[in-house]
Amino acid sequence: MTKDVFHAANQRIDEFVVSDIHTHAEWQSFFADGIQLLDHPEERMKDFAIERMQKGIWAENSQQFRQSNFKAAPADQRLLPILDAIMRQDQSERWLLRFTKWSSFEPEQKEIFSRWLADAETRGLVSPDTASIAKIQVELYATDDWAEANKFLSPFFDHSNDLLRAASAAAFGEMYVNGADNLPDLSITMQQVKAWEIERPGFAGAFLGQLLMDTDDDGEISDSGVKLQDWILEIIAKRKADEPQIPFYNGIDFHAHEILSGNPDAVQKLIEFGAESVAAMAATEENRPVLGMQSVLEKLAVSSDDLVARICSWHLAYHYRILHAEGLRRGYVKLVERDDVDIFLVLNPAEHGDRPYAATIYPKGTVLADDVAWKWIDRLIPPDLRPPMEDNDWPFQTPQIMPDHAMYQYGAYIIDLFGDSKIKKWERVWVKWPRFTQW
Repeated sequence: MTKDVFHAANQRIDEFVVSDIHTHAEWQSFFADGIQLLDHPEERMKDFAIERMQKGIWAENSQQFRQSNFKAAPADQRLLPILDAIMRQDQSERWLLRFTKWSSFEPEQKEIFSRWLADAETRGLVSPDTASIAKIQVELYATDDWAEANKFLSPFFDHSNDLLRAASAAAFGEMYVNGADNLPDLSITMQQVKAWEIERPGFAGAFLGQLLMDTDDDGEISDSGVKLQDWILEIIAKRKADEPQIPFYNGIDFHAHEILSGNPDAVQKLIEFGAESVAAMAATEENRPVLGMQSVLEKLAVSSDDLVARICSWHLAYHYRILHAEGLRRGYVKLVERDDVDIFLVLNPAEHGDRPYAATIYPKGTVLADDVAWKWIDRLIPPDLRPPMEDNDWPFQTPQIMPDHAMYQYGAYIIDLFGDSKIKKWERVWVKWPRFTQW
């Protein structure tokens, strides 16, 4: 298939607004383009095709709520061509699980998929593990009753396949979110999940990810009796191995750097537990100064781990107006002083040489006037080099204005102004991909 054919199919499905009303022929053409794009040699295009078709399936099923006389295509007509195209791909099982993970099927579609999957497993096209993961992701089990689901899910809780364990953990957690019948008390389950995770990491993160929306202001999951920060710290302190890398599901390390990001004492404990990279991610999570975090960042910035040292010295430059000596020595940060501003540059020499990744513009005084801010923005990324804002993906075709923050995106160039958006007085301005030669 030629590049022009792929390009045309990509453009059509990219421009197809799935939330609009469409005819049956238009839907059919959309899915035909997605199936065609699956044969693209680049993985990112296959991924894009799958993502668009997932949204398309949900949107076509939902069109009946916007157009009462509309009926989506029969389940076999819609799903079987997509599934057959997926199975033609290299690493077909991986693409199948990518497709099922975020798809939303109607009951008829689940029935068709169940029959297809049973046949594919019988014919050896998918492994038993892949078939089980797909069944979980499409919810081919009793999602509303743990007494029934337990028979299917619990045998996977200690399975040798990490992805199958994580999928079953996520399904178990989601049953709590949805209020399924016959579940054990959540406080007991949280303690059991912690014990499982300490013994063999890779379960708790997927389970917890489903419950985080129920976290209260005190950091406790409703009805769990668990202070989440303490629960996570105990796991990291005691676990017997590192967490496995599992696609589709976030692990405890990921949740830790979000949940502990505002707690310098917790981040310090992560360092003491030997979880330095998790500590660095937690310490750099917030796009603002965090009281008490500066000293932790300064300690991490001298790490022998290049990534840890780099992101922490960057963060000190971004949000604390600090040029860390070790970051300067290793070429990660640089200060350029001008009459009205100080410009902190951050660099990644291993990947980008001497081209800065980003710059933070600080006022000489307390705030930057808007005209001064834009004078330096325009010098760092000249207007004639910036792609049109309207070419961005939604919602970034227009400026994103919040009370304490304003963001402008021009393709890969990003401008973040921190301060008071109403009066346009800025504490600092962050610019991604500054041009180094224009000053």
